Amino acid sequence: MNFNSLALKIASRCNLNCSYCFMYNLGDTTYKKQPKFMASETVDQIINKTKNYIQKYNKKEFSFIFHGGEPLLAPKSFYVDFMNKVEKIQQELPNVSFYFDLQTNGVLLDKEWITLFKKLNISPSISVDGTKKAHDMYRVDHKGNGSYDDVFKSAKLLRKEMDFADIACVINIEESPQEIYNSFKKMNASYVNFLIPDYTHDNFPFDKNKTAMADWLIELFEIWIKDENRFKIPIFLGLLNSLMRLQENTKNESTVLVIETNGEIEAIDSLKACGHGFTKTGLNIKNNDFDDIQNTSLGNLYFNDFTKKLSNQCMECPLKEVCKGGRLVHRFSKENGFNNSSVYCNDLIKLIAHVQKFFISCYPELHKQEEIEPINPQEIRTYLNSLSTSSSLSNAELEFFSQKNQMEAHF
Repeated sequence: MNFNSLALKIASRCNLNCSYCFMYNLGDTTYKKQPKFMASETVDQIINKTKNYIQKYNKKEFSFIFHGGEPLLAPKSFYVDFMNKVEKIQQELPNVSFYFDLQTNGVLLDKEWITLFKKLNISPSISVDGTKKAHDMYRVDHKGNGSYDDVFKSAKLLRKEMDFADIACVINIEESPQEIYNSFKKMNASYVNFLIPDYTHDNFPFDKNKTAMADWLIELFEIWIKDENRFKIPIFLGLLNSLMRLQENTKNESTVLVIETNGEIEAIDSLKACGHGFTKTGLNIKNNDFDDIQNTSLGNLYFNDFTKKLSNQCMECPLKEVCKGGRLVHRFSKENGFNNSSVYCNDLIKLIAHVQKFFISCYPELHKQEEIEPINPQEIRTYLNSLSTSSSLSNAELEFFSQKNQMEAHF
């Protein structure tokens, strides 16, 4: 196994009710059977199993990501106790560096929380969907009220008190990229992770033959690349690094293992968008080691490099090494499992072509010397459409998806 981060679902409830949330509003209702907060005994098991895992695989770095639901619904004492327990195992692992991140919707973030984070060396990131209009379109409380005003104040406070404001933003193509970008500049954001919405082939709301997402991202790229005081945008930096053939020192989704509030061990929770109970493995931190997830069909696919287990179209695509098939959840359909190209395939091709065009314009002689031709999206789409849709997944893995569909009614 190659994971190096645990996403800890320390709270299984949220003070917001975002309409696109894969945890609560995309068909998986298993959270209703979860305890509201992670118990101290579960944390003890997590810390012990983490120590064993680090020793077994000789890890030099390890990250804990506090997640939810909304992690700030948990008491502050939870974080103090957690850090004390990590400090004890660090005495046995003096050569290991531990990192602590937290993803919050920002509504409850205040100076008292930030003071605690500074003391405990926790790095928070806030979910903000750009402008007030875009944010309040989906990120509402349980009474339907928007949350932007509170979140904007929290982001400004975070920047002032911790000298950074890291943001996660789910893309809303109904708002203009320029307005979104200006809003984050006004917020003084230092880093904005623009997230493509998590849809599968079964619930994709856009026309797959069109490229609305790519068009939006291309407009954003042009704004961003011309700004000399730009903030970091990982999706663009990742594409530029891939086109320059640079190794990225970044986390991807297959390096994160999820521990639910009750101690259940799962793959990344965006896969909840695939259906009710989809991520359930039957494993629990109390009785199982992290490694055991490899013995499940989903875990075997997920943690043994799903970027190498692609549909035939993806395997034959000349852009495979750049897009790597896209995110796993975006490939899913109930009919074929993950034996599909991404629902955003056409968008990815067009976006990559545009970024490559910019790169060529910066280094024309280098590309001429290496005889690199500009990407033609139409040629690639025509070629891929001519291929069969067979998959490189094993029969056992394909059978898993059929079983998952049958199991949904039993959760």
